[in-house]
Amino acid sequence: MTERDKPRGAALLLAAGASTRFGSDKRTLLFNETPLLNYAVDLYARVCPRVFVVIRPGEDSVRGLVDGSCEWVVAQDADLGMSRSIAAGIKALGVAPWVIIGLADMPYVSPDTVFRVARALDAGAAIARPSHHGRPGNPVGFDHRFFHSLSTLGGDRGAHALIECHIGDVLDVEVNDQGIFRDIDRPEDVV
Repeated sequence: MTERDKPRGAALLLAAGASTRFGSDKRTLLFNETPLLNYAVDLYARVCPRVFVVIRPGEDSVRGLVDGSCEWVVAQDADLGMSRSIAAGIKALGVAPWVIIGLADMPYVSPDTVFRVARALDAGAAIARPSHHGRPGNPVGFDHRFFHSLSTLGGDRGAHALIECHIGDVLDVEVNDQGIFRDIDRPEDVV
C-alpha cells in the first residue's frame, strides 16, 4: 500500500502499562523475531500514515525498541489508568480526521482488520470497532468529533464508557479475526 492509498487518520498505540501480570516488560518480548512494541508499531504503520505511541514518564529507553517511524507521547499520569494514556495521546495528536486506538500488547490483530476499521472511518463512521460473530473487540476508531471527550476520560476502562454512551453511533465491522480479542498479559498468552 502506498502512502497515497493509506487512510487519512492516525493510530494511537497504548504502551504505558506496567506489565505486572507478565512479570517483566512485555514490550521487549520477541514476537516474530522483533520486539513486541516494534511489531505493534509496524502493524499500525502499514495502515495509518501517523502512529503515536504512548509511554510512561522515564521510559526513554523504550524508544530504542522501535526501528520504524512513530511519534512518542509521554502520559505523565499513566498510573491513573488507561484513560489518561488515551487523553495524553489525543492531546498530542492535534488535528486528524479520526484515530484508531490500539493496544501494544495485541499483536494478533490482522492488518486487514485495522485497514477495515480505517476505511469505515474514512467512509464517515463516528465510531468503528471490529466484531467477530457479533462480539466486539479492539482496536476501536473514533471520528474527530469525539476527540474532546476522549481527552477528558478518567479511570482504567479506556473508552468503554464513551462507547456505551454513544452506542447508536457505533459501526461494528464484521471481521474474521479472533486476534481482536487476544492480548498478551502473561507469558503463557504468547503462542
